[in-house]
Amino acid sequence: TPASVDPRLLDLAHLAGQTFGDLALEREVLALFEQQCVRLLPIVAGEGDPTERADAAHTLKGAARAVGAWRLASLAETLEGALDDGLPDETLARLVLKLERTVAATRAAVAARWRAAA
Repeated sequence: TPASVDPRLLDLAHLAGQTFGDLALEREVLALFEQQCVRLLPIVAGEGDPTERADAAHTLKGAARAVGAWRLASLAETLEGALDDGLPDETLARLVLKLERTVAATRAAVAARWRAAA
């Protein structure tokens, strides 16, 4: 059932508010969110310019907040700050690993939402 989705990963009440309870719109918004995850995660997790990585984390944070993916938004915000602050590579690597795991868990919650809604 939809209630089985962890609200820290995907807040269905927030999402319903954002999409006015329109399931077709919700599906579209979540598809766009997943595209953002696929596009932005490699940039954030990469070894590129810290400013570009922080910008990608910032965009991911906004996308996550829009759909109610609170845990992902929080981690993206933490990683954005760590990149901006120039924290050590070991710290960044730990945060990136947490972010990658959280993106995977959030995407699994999105999939579970649609299995439940079908």
